[in-house]
Amino acid sequence: MRVSIVIPALNEEDSIGRVLDQIPFDRLPETEVIVVDNGSHDDTAEVAVKKGARVVFEPHKGYGVATRKGLSEAKGDIVVTMDADGGHWPGDLPNILKPVDAGSYGAALGVRIHSYPHGMKIRRFLGNVLLARFFNALYRERLSDVQCGFRAIHRNALAMLSLTEDGMQFTTELLIELKEKGISIFPVQVEQVPTKRSHLKEVQDFAKHVALMLRRFPGVRSARNLEAP
Repeated sequence: MRVSIVIPALNEEDSIGRVLDQIPFDRLPETEVIVVDNGSHDDTAEVAVKKGARVVFEPHKGYGVATRKGLSEAKGDIVVTMDADGGHWPGDLPNILKPVDAGSYGAALGVRIHSYPHGMKIRRFLGNVLLARFFNALYRERLSDVQCGFRAIHRNALAMLSLTEDGMQFTTELLIELKEKGISIFPVQVEQVPTKRSHLKEVQDFAKHVALMLRRFPGVRSARNLEAP
């Protein structure tokens, strides 16, 4: 088995080196690391190269755009996505790979909201809780965290997905696609590491996640199809 780790990054020179240093390669199978520089104005790419990562460039801004670029470059049997800001603890990589590697599940989802303290500011924490409840109500799931970008997906499952979202809504789109394609998801408890800054626009992003869930909700789409001439 070969693993690809995809890390989208925008102006993360202060954290990307630490993230790469903390990857436990001695506890992983053959692993490639792809850092997607999403138009950084600092030395993100240079630091990543020095730490042994393969850097690809995606000038069009957006978390979804950058992540899709990395996924298209990945060669591994299992592809992992994680953040460049240090919010994910790389030591959790063996745990998030395990259910997919075992063949029991097509994807594993990092779950940060399992206890307090959780490494998030309270407003972001509450937003994530509400989004999870909304997603669960619509899609009949029991997930406590639907926004964590720390995920592992088998290549066969990834090939079944149609991913088009450019922004942070990519995280929600990916889950919806997994549900619609009938791909099993295993939640894995991971550590949330506090970070100094975030690229999130909390209120705007929250509204866009909810809008996407409603737009893609099977009942809504079925009604629209019935109304079409």
